[in-house]
Amino acid sequence: MMKLYKILFFLNFTLLFTGCNGQNKNTKSEKDIYTIGNEIKHFSKEPHYGASITTSNCSFEILINDVPIIKYKDNSGGGLSGSYFPLNWDITQKGPQKITIRLSPGFNQTTNSMHTTLMRNSGVRIIIEESFINKDNSWGDEEEVKTYTTPQKMVEGREVATFEGKNYFEDSFTFEANVPYTIITLDNAETLFTNDKDKLKALEKEVVAKYNEIREIYLKGTKNDLANVFYNTEKRFSQQLYQSSTEIKYRWDNDYQFRTDDNLNFFDLKPIEKYKMTFYANGKLVCLEKINNEKSALWGGFKRKDKDIGTTTYIQLYLYRPKNSAELQAY
Repeated sequence: MMKLYKILFFLNFTLLFTGCNGQNKNTKSEKDIYTIGNEIKHFSKEPHYGASITTSNCSFEILINDVPIIKYKDNSGGGLSGSYFPLNWDITQKGPQKITIRLSPGFNQTTNSMHTTLMRNSGVRIIIEESFINKDNSWGDEEEVKTYTTPQKMVEGREVATFEGKNYFEDSFTFEANVPYTIITLDNAETLFTNDKDKLKALEKEVVAKYNEIREIYLKGTKNDLANVFYNTEKRFSQQLYQSSTEIKYRWDNDYQFRTDDNLNFFDLKPIEKYKMTFYANGKLVCLEKINNEKSALWGGFKRKDKDIGTTTYIQLYLYRPKNSAELQAY
């Protein structure tokens, strides 16, 4: 398996959809991004975890520790076939990690419309894998940590989904991760979710304001402004992936699309509108998602100079509030 290729591809893809961390009290710049490697701890064993996901005849959402790995709306009758998703960036410490699976009906190719229920062949298989990088920077063999398949039963000699005929199914399982680092960002965060409608309205105003603040940085700020916003996220992310200074620099220089990049001739983000407010991480993270497709409300497009068509980008932005703080920060 070309694990390195798949992870680099997914990093490039995901960073277009990934939120950024809140601004530090001390202003940071690109130079500070480049020196993050000096603060990353390295260990004799640095395990990487990933999920190989295969799905059939369903729309689905898969989360780790109540943070989405992937949301998929089946509009064609397709699915995933052993697609690999890195997990370390949502693993914050050693111990049990919870994977949640949520299924809803898929697409009916016969009627060219959505099924109203889950079918007998609807389902998901998830293989959790652990791997290490060798001294020569190659990937070692993957070891299966756990395999999960949505429940099935025997009907007329065939295995079929136990939830056939239902319009929703949810299940979960855990696996043990032996990561050597500990990230305490969310341990020190307030729970934002509440049933108080007035507090939710006040929170929504804050969330929209933060989204617009970061949108303005993309549209009118400098690359140093962007580095100031992303610094803490880069530091956390780099620790979770045990990255070197070279890897950190490469990702910053190549994976963040910004309007002043020399390789772009177009970059734009749409106004924040037609959204819903959604909570994750047991209510400690909040984000705005577009109503029509449940993707980030911070979205737009860019066009590379060497491409004939543009690319739509959704910048996934999760916000949290540190305890004893009045300000929302990006996670």
